Amino acid sequence: MPRKATGLGLRRLAVMNKLRILLGLPHVFAPKEGSLYSSQTETKREIKRQALLNATIGNLSRHGCGSWIHASIGKSGPITTREINYEFGADIDIQLFTPSKATLADAIPEHPNLKRIEPGTEDYTQIPAITSRRLIEQAAEYDLIGYMEDDLLIEDREFFDKIISLSQHLGDDYVVLPHRCERIPNRGDVILSGDPDGGRDDLFWDTGETKEIQTSHGVRQLYRATNPHSGCFFLTRQQALRALNYWNTRNWKEEFKLSGPLEQAGSGILLPIFKIMKPIPQHYRYLMILHQDELWKRHPFEENNTNWPPKEKHLDKSFTIF
Repeated sequence: MPRKATGLGLRRLAVMNKLRILLGLPHVFAPKEGSLYSSQTETKREIKRQALLNATIGNLSRHGCGSWIHASIGKSGPITTREINYEFGADIDIQLFTPSKATLADAIPEHPNLKRIEPGTEDYTQIPAITSRRLIEQAAEYDLIGYMEDDLLIEDREFFDKIISLSQHLGDDYVVLPHRCERIPNRGDVILSGDPDGGRDDLFWDTGETKEIQTSHGVRQLYRATNPHSGCFFLTRQQALRALNYWNTRNWKEEFKLSGPLEQAGSGILLPIFKIMKPIPQHYRYLMILHQDELWKRHPFEENNTNWPPKEKHLDKSFTIF
C-alpha cells in the first residue's frame, strides 16, 4: 500500500507498514592478469570479500528490523540483551546475482533475507544488466527497489526514508542518486564519479537544472550531474513500474549505452526515462554511499584549483523536505 506524506515530511505508519525493499547486487570475482578492475585482481580478493559481506549481511543488519537493548530484570537483577521492535526498520530482501564459477559468495554466511541467484550466462559482462532488469521486473511486490554494485555500504540509517521523501516531493520524474564515496585515511572523503569542469553540452541530460530543498537540518541543493553514475539506483514502486513499462515496450533494446556494463546497468537504464539528480558536491553528505575500495589511490591530489567552486546557477526553491 503506498504511503502518504503528512505535512512536509514522510510519516511512516509503524509496525504494520514497514517498508518492503528489494536490493539486487551483481557479483563476479574472476582474476585476470593485468586488469585494472578490482573484481579481476587477485590481490583485491580479501578487500572484495569483506566488501561483499558488508554489502549483503552488513546492509541487512543496518537497515532491517533486528534491534536490541540492554535491560535489567528487575531491581538489582542481571543485565540481559533484549530484542525490541524498532518501528521504522524495513523488511529487506537481497538478491545476489553471482555465477558459481566466479564468486566470493561462498564465504558469506547464510541469511533468510539473502538469496543467491545464478545469472544463467557465461558472459560475465551481462550480469549487471541481468540484475537491474530482474530487479525492475519485481517492482510490483515492493515499496522500493535498489540496484547496487557489490562493494557498496549504506551507512545512513535514514537513507531509504530520504529516497522516498525526495520522490514524493520532487515527483516521479526525478530520481535522486547518492554520491559514491571512499575514505582517504587521515584526509576525509573523496567523491567518485565526479563531473568534468565546464560540463558536457553534447549530453542531453546535462541541462544545468538545480533544485533547492529545505530539510530539518537546513537547505540542501540538488543538480543534474554531468556524470550520472553512482554504482546504484533506487526507485519507488511507481517509478520502477514506469521503467518496466518503458523497457518492455522496447523489448529491452537500448538506443545508446554508457561507457561500460556497470555504468549502463546503474544509470544508463534510467537516463531515457528520468531526470537524474545528485546533491551538489558541497552537500554530498546529505545522500551518500560508501564505496569499499581504494580507487582514490589511482589519481594525484590537485593543488591550486581555480575552477572550483563553479558559479552559482538559478535554484528552484519550491520544495521543502523534513
